[in-house]
Amino acid sequence: MYKSDHNSWGLIAKIFHWGVAVFVIMQMSFGINLHFMEFSPFKGMLINNHKIFGTAILLLVILRLGWRFSNPKPSNKEVPMIHRIASGVIHVLLYLLIIWLPIQGMLLTWTGGYDVAILGLFTLPRLIGENLAFYEELKGFHYTSTLILLFTFLIHLAGGLYHRYIDGDKYGIWKRMSFKKRS
Repeated sequence: MYKSDHNSWGLIAKIFHWGVAVFVIMQMSFGINLHFMEFSPFKGMLINNHKIFGTAILLLVILRLGWRFSNPKPSNKEVPMIHRIASGVIHVLLYLLIIWLPIQGMLLTWTGGYDVAILGLFTLPRLIGENLAFYEELKGFHYTSTLILLFTFLIHLAGGLYHRYIDGDKYGIWKRMSFKKRS
């Protein structure tokens, strides 16, 4: 139940999956909106919250990967090869982007002349100095990376919805990550 098996992801993996998904969707919407806001005290507060959630996502995804690689994975041998390849590529891209964006955010914070605090609790030593010219470049790159993550997430979501509604979940892809009890 808590651990994954041959037929389904376990409860812990499902909580990680859906929890990270909620945080990432929230972060993307905050980040995209922040990109277009004029600076104000309110924007400063939102940026601070964005940083806290960004470091939380980084820690969660590291824990999630640790859990994933230390537990069995449901079998995909009946799923068509093209689906397995597409799924593998999308999952690798999602993980890379979800790890890269918080790291990018930390670099952005340091080059902007600020400290990085993990979960807002303790400060990391600076790995790069203030550099406002690089900060501006990183800001645009961070936004572009967010849009790439959004696009990748939408492909992942479309794949899940395809399996659930178009394919009738004949391979059990949707059920494996669902909290609904299997009958």
